[in-house]
This record gives sequence, structure tokens and C-alpha cells, in this order.
Amino acid sequence: MSSPLRASEVDIVRGFALLGICIVNMPYLGQPLADLLVPSEALHDRAAQFVTSAFFEGKFFPLFSFLFGWGVAVQMERGGPDFLPRYLRRLAGLLLIGVAHAVLVFIGDILILYAALGLLLLPLRHWPAARLMTLAAALMTLGVVTLAVLAVGLSALTPPPTIGAGYLGGWGDAVRQRLEEWPLGFGFVLLFNGPLAMAAFCAGLAAAKTGFLQPGSAVFAAWHRRLPWLLGLGLPLNLLYAASVLGWLGEGLFAVAAFAGLAVAGPCLAAAYLILIVQAARAGRLGAGMGAAGRMSLTAYVAEGVLAGLIFNGHGLGLHGQLGPAGLFGIAVLVYLAVHVLCAAWLRFARQGPLEALLRAITGGRASAAPSASGPGRGGASAASPDH
Repeated sequence: MSSPLRASEVDIVRGFALLGICIVNMPYLGQPLADLLVPSEALHDRAAQFVTSAFFEGKFFPLFSFLFGWGVAVQMERGGPDFLPRYLRRLAGLLLIGVAHAVLVFIGDILILYAALGLLLLPLRHWPAARLMTLAAALMTLGVVTLAVLAVGLSALTPPPTIGAGYLGGWGDAVRQRLEEWPLGFGFVLLFNGPLAMAAFCAGLAAAKTGFLQPGSAVFAAWHRRLPWLLGLGLPLNLLYAASVLGWLGEGLFAVAAFAGLAVAGPCLAAAYLILIVQAARAGRLGAGMGAAGRMSLTAYVAEGVLAGLIFNGHGLGLHGQLGPAGLFGIAVLVYLAVHVLCAAWLRFARQGPLEALLRAITGGRASAAPSASGPGRGGASAASPDH
């Protein structure tokens, strides 16, 4: 295996992806489930929905999942004989954080799914890169099926009634509402994210084995040459997916096929984003400071939901259900910027975020309290990266 040393551009990729996460997840945090199933009437809201669906939704969780698989390879190389027990403890810690996140913050939590899929990745860790990529392609095919099932199911879905005052009530009311809605939320995550996340896990593990993220990598250069094909296939398929989400294609077989096409469209555009971001970072067009949130992506992911709760829930500003997609898009950008600033400030005094430190303590590692003289982003790889 080529040594998959941590590179600063990985943090920058995670930082950009956290913006995508925020934009995709904000409607689920700021609107009732019933409202999410009905396209908006206002032109500016429809434009925001279209942009989100075409360029963000389904494009950023493959990026994070890819880096999860890449991070597993880093842990394997550095863990030696202690890798297996440490990895299992890490997944257990991720599961505990995910359960708390789902109950206290966001029903669309993906960390629980990551913990489960991380177990499935374990027996594959010694597979050669070509075999892993073959499995990834098969899982994308499975993703077409699960997304088609989801498209049909969403048309017949009746969201559960609210419990008490729900998100506009007190803290306890919000927790009870999340407990009621979580099975529906996890079912959505399982169908929407599951096969493609596992495919990206495999691709990330394969990439580490081939030195994909190493400077001068021939594999990276080969994928860079495929960039026009990734964009040429990904862009029109993602536009069709967005059209299906907004109901412009009706409810027939073509609309279902366009929705299910995200299983190919999303990874294509995610791969293009990855190549372009890494290339820009290596060319010096993106400063290392842009990766502050990416260096503590687990904390940043949860923090985005916590800040959204202060905006939308009854224990905060109480704006739940008051904003349309355009307003939620703007709120998402502001929340991401706030989280990025908070992360940059935190990392002036510590090497890792608080949830990263907790996960490392559960894993059995030793947390560091001060920055390393070698600079940011050299303290190890995260295998706990989220996205919707």
C-alpha cells in the first residue's frame, strides 16, 4: 500500500463539503416534514430548490464517505496490530455520538449509518484496489434501485403528526418530536445514502491503496483527464434529478428514473468536485485556513445542527416553518461561516475539536491540547465524516 499520509487539501475538501452539508440539511432542520414534500410556489424558492438539488444534494456525502474509506487506510497503516480493537472502539464511539445527535439535534443523522457501514468495510480492508472499485460500481447499481424505491415511496408518504408543541415548544418537546420522526428519517438516510456511502467507502480505501492523494499520483492524473467525462455525464443527469425533485417531470417512470439517476450523477459530480478542489489547493488558490472546519469535521457537523436549532426551535428564535428554501439557503451559508470561524478560533488553542477528542478517548488514543509545531492537519485522519 502506498503510504496515505494526511494532506492539507483533505481538510480543505472536508471544509467545502461541510458547506454542502449545511445547505442540504438546513430544510430538514428548519421546515416540517410535510413541507419538504411539496415544491415551493415562489420563483426564488424554486430557484433555490433547483440549485440545491442539482449541485449540492447527493454530491457531498460521497465526498465525505470517500474520505472515511481513505481514513480507514490511514488508521490501518498507523495502527499496526492494535488496529482492529481501536477501529471497533472508534465505530462504537461514532455510534454513541450519532444516537445523541439524532435524539438531541437532527433526525437526519448519518453517523449511525457510518458506524454500521464501517463494520461492513472491515472484512474488505485487504481487498486489492481493483476489486474494491468493482464492488463500488455494483453498489452504485444498488443505489439506483434504492433511490427508485424511495422516489415511489415519497409520493405516497404521509409524515407523522406533530407531538405537542414539537420543535416550537420547549427542549423536551423537540426531543419527543425527533424520537417520533427518527425512524422515518433513518429510513430515508438508509435508502438515499446507504449504498452510495458504502460505494464511496470502498473507493476511498482503494484510492489510499493506489496513492491517489499523494502528490504526483498517476492515478489522480488519470482521473483528472477524465474530468470532462465526469462533468459531461454528471451535469445533465443532476439537472434531470433536480427537475424530478421539483415535479417538473410528472410522476411517471421517467421521473422515477431521473430521481434514481442520482446514484450515478451524484458520484460523478462529487468526483469532479474532489479533483477540482484538490487541484486548486495544490496550486495555492485555496489557503490552508479554509480547512479549519475540515480539521474538526465531526464537531463542525454537529455544531451546524446545534446552531440551526437555536435559530429554528422554540428554545431559540422559533423560526421553524417560517422560511422558504431561499431563506434557508442563506441561513445555511451564514451558519457554515459561523461554524468555520468558531473552528478556526478553537484550533488556535487545540489540535482537535471536542468531539474528535471524545472519539479519540473512546478509541483509546491520547488527545493533544496544543497545536503541533509541524502545522495544522498533521495529527491523523478522521474516519468520522458526515453528510446527508
